[in-house]
Formats: sequence, C-alpha cells, structure tokens
Amino acid sequence: MTNRSRISIPRPDQSFASFAGLPAVYVHGATKSFGDRQVLRGIDLIINKGEVVSIIGPSGAGKSTLLRCLTLLDRFDGGTLAYGDVVVAKPASDGSGIEYDRESIPQARMRFGIVFQDYNLFPHRTVLQNVTDAPIIVQHRDRAKTEVEGRELLGRLGLAEHADKVPCQLSGGQQQRVAIARALAMHPKVIYFDEATSALDPRLTAQMHDLVRELARGGMAVGIVTHEMGFARDVSDRVAFLFDGEIAEEGTPEEVLGNPSDPRTRAFLARAED
Repeated sequence: MTNRSRISIPRPDQSFASFAGLPAVYVHGATKSFGDRQVLRGIDLIINKGEVVSIIGPSGAGKSTLLRCLTLLDRFDGGTLAYGDVVVAKPASDGSGIEYDRESIPQARMRFGIVFQDYNLFPHRTVLQNVTDAPIIVQHRDRAKTEVEGRELLGRLGLAEHADKVPCQLSGGQQQRVAIARALAMHPKVIYFDEATSALDPRLTAQMHDLVRELARGGMAVGIVTHEMGFARDVSDRVAFLFDGEIAEEGTPEEVLGNPSDPRTRAFLARAED
C-alpha cells in the first residue's frame, strides 16, 4: 500500500487520548465482512479539522460500505472509530472483534452530518421543516430561534424563496442544497457527501466546489465519496484511492490523480478517462 503524504496513524498499542492533535475523524484497522466476503480490509483513514478528503475507487471497492460504517448506519467488524475525543468503537478487550460504546454513539451522531446521493428529504414536509425538524426534535433547540437560523441557512444556499415549498416543487440541485442545509443545521464538526455532484450541471458543480471549500475554511472536516475525478482533484486536500477494500494509495490530488505510483490507481484513472 502506498502512503504518500499520509498523516501519521498511532500504533494500536497507543491510547487514543495520547494522539496529539486529535483528528475530526479517526479510523484505524477497520474491517467489514458480509458473510464470507470481506469488503473492508484494515482501513486507516483520518480527516482533520478544515480538511477535505475525497474517497475514490471503482464500483464494488467498498466506498459505500465505508461511508455507511462511518455514519453508523452499519458497523465495522474490527478496528477503531472515533470522532475527536469521542471513541465510538475499539478492539474488544477479549480480542473477539470490536466493541461499540453505547454512550458514545449518540455523541458521535451529533458530530457529523451526511448529504445522501438521493437527498432523503421528507416529501410531506416543507423545505424549512426538513431543515429544522431534527435540531428541534433531536437536539431540543428552541423552535423560533431554530427557524430563524434555518431561514438564514437557506438564504446562504440561494433557497430563501423556497422555504415554504415541498421537495417535489424543487429541482434536483435545489433539493441537494436543502439536504446540505439540513445537515448544517445540526452544527456538525464533520460533513460527508455521497456523490456530491452526480446530479449537477457544470455551473452547480462549481457552486458545490465553492461551498465545500467554504465549509473547510470555516473549520469543518469534509469527507466526499465520488466518481468525479475532476471534482476530487479541484476540491480536495487529500485523495484516498480505495481498491478491493483497501486504501491502495493516498496523498494530495497532484500525487494520486496526477502522478499515481500504484498500478491499480493508474489503471483505474486510465479507465475513468476513456
């Protein structure tokens, strides 16, 4: 495995608390299987505050499984997962696999937001309700203040005049921006994008680039799963190439996409250009 420009991962015998400068997202030695098929094989990945990391790779490489495990929609079978100082899962003390900390799971869920590829908006709720329901219901925030903040978020994303519409009245790009506003309304420290530009035209893709970089400048950690190599090159601080459940190569966009050292990366990029 090629680890160019790789940020140091502590050894398994080091306590997580001793890791200087805690990353926003920390994954070490993560594995995942479905039956006899091992989908993730010892994944090491970190995303720091203010950093954009894109995860690329062919279909079936494990990108979606990794994202589901990062967002606690599924669980790793082994390894360590932490959000800042919240250690969600670590190797079991008896060596039998992985232990998830029941008390840490809800804390971790407050640390991240996710923008799904199909947006997952509630069709019967207005745009504003889609954005504000979770902060009000889950975080027990004041309704009036949350609605003011929700309208401000929608304004930032060019959706102020659509606050009282329902999702079916919006274009795909507008629905995506509602999903982004919904994620940001929870005040996450980390935001994940699943195929952030798959439904966007070039103008909206450029706007998404600007938004992602703005979030990173504001200190947010951003993780992106994408098939769009141009977008990954333009927006990322680091790129991780996932192949057959392993991170085969990781580094700056110039290293991984411009001058890959791993033959699997070179072959993938050659096919992507065809």
